[in-house]
Amino acid sequence: MPVGSDRAHGVGTGGNGVRRMVSLESRERWRFASGHGGMSRPAVADGVVHVSSGPELYALDAATGQQRWSFVTGHDRISPLAPVVAGSVVHFGSDDAMGVVYALDAPTGRQLWKAGTGAPVSSRAAVADGMVYIGNGNGLRALDATTGEQRWELTGGEVLGCPAVADGVVYAHVGGERDNKGLHAVDAATGERRWRFTTGREWNEASVPAVSGGTVFLSSGSSLYAVDAHDGRRKWECRTGHYVTASPAVADGLVHCGSWDNHHYAVDAATGEPRWRFAADGAVASSAAVADGLVHFGSWDHHLYTVDAATGALRGKFPAGHRVGSPTVVDGVVYVGTLNGHLLALRSPTTEPERTGD
Repeated sequence: MPVGSDRAHGVGTGGNGVRRMVSLESRERWRFASGHGGMSRPAVADGVVHVSSGPELYALDAATGQQRWSFVTGHDRISPLAPVVAGSVVHFGSDDAMGVVYALDAPTGRQLWKAGTGAPVSSRAAVADGMVYIGNGNGLRALDATTGEQRWELTGGEVLGCPAVADGVVYAHVGGERDNKGLHAVDAATGERRWRFTTGREWNEASVPAVSGGTVFLSSGSSLYAVDAHDGRRKWECRTGHYVTASPAVADGLVHCGSWDNHHYAVDAATGEPRWRFAADGAVASSAAVADGLVHFGSWDHHLYTVDAATGALRGKFPAGHRVGSPTVVDGVVYVGTLNGHLLALRSPTTEPERTGD
């Protein structure tokens, strides 16, 4: 089908309406160039966008894109995944040999503490109940969020994807060549392992699990999985046509995730049955952001797509100029980075149809 058409399969849009496409000029609010390669997933809080690129962490005004401050680690780059903001503190890790985790004052960028983990940090942090959970080349660590002091560690494999924390349990992908790779459920307070789930196939450990309604959703190999959060029992598997390295996002009974087969999928969270899929013109390796009835995701075809969350109908397609990362949506604005070190702030398209006749 031609570029820009509605290419959702399985569910129609209904009616004879033509969907309104917002002009490119009206969508872009501002653009920030870091001067480095790569751009992490943005974290937006209190009117400020925090994002890493190259060796720097930036704080940008969310309305204008003007830089408020930057923090330089002195190493080649910050952890390739996004920083996380908890209250007035920004947490992130670096991939230097000691694997330093930093805590900065969000308003000023002043360093509050830093702690070495003994190996390059390989995951974005998760912050919950006064603890910072972060992965490195040796496993998973829990640090005190106020002091950076280590509380426990789980060794035996590399944790690349950000851990997920829910109801006192940390869920983390453990990869590498060791026998204990898989999805691990760990007691958040003690680090004691509760269960492990593995598919027995090639394991994509870079994605982030999503926890909702007593179920853990994850990607591995070329499939999406649903796993019981209490005992690690598999509930369902939904296979795609290629690798699934994007992290799943759960909203309104649907699990959204992209695949290297050039499609973004919406899957029934209870059954694993596909509801719809949308065809892009390149691999969909970025994780989706779901907000206000819309799904936003990037593709290797250098476009950011916006589709209707319920039907998969196209609502907007923005040419970002390079490979697009995982977006963040706050107050109707989509913040997304590109591989060539640009951060874009785009107005979200509308979900409403515009009728142009019978």
